[in-house]
Amino acid sequence: MGAFWGTRVMEIVKKHDSGGLIWKRIKLTSTRKANAKTRLRRVWQNEAVLRACGTSDASSTPGVSNAESYTSAVKNE
Repeated sequence: MGAFWGTRVMEIVKKHDSGGLIWKRIKLTSTRKANAKTRLRRVWQNEAVLRACGTSDASSTPGVSNAESYTSAVKNE
């Protein structure tokens, strides 16, 4: 009996020449792993900013427009 160990493989979707989509299996190298982590961090940052903007819009006063509240926030910093 031989030993079994898992290979680090990432599955991606590629366009096929005939117009369809196919799943490809590629090795997960340290560079690909680092790039994926960086991409995930960027996505999480964008989501955090969107969440923060959504909560600040909801909490702004009804008589003040968003542009006015934004400029006053920039002046205060």
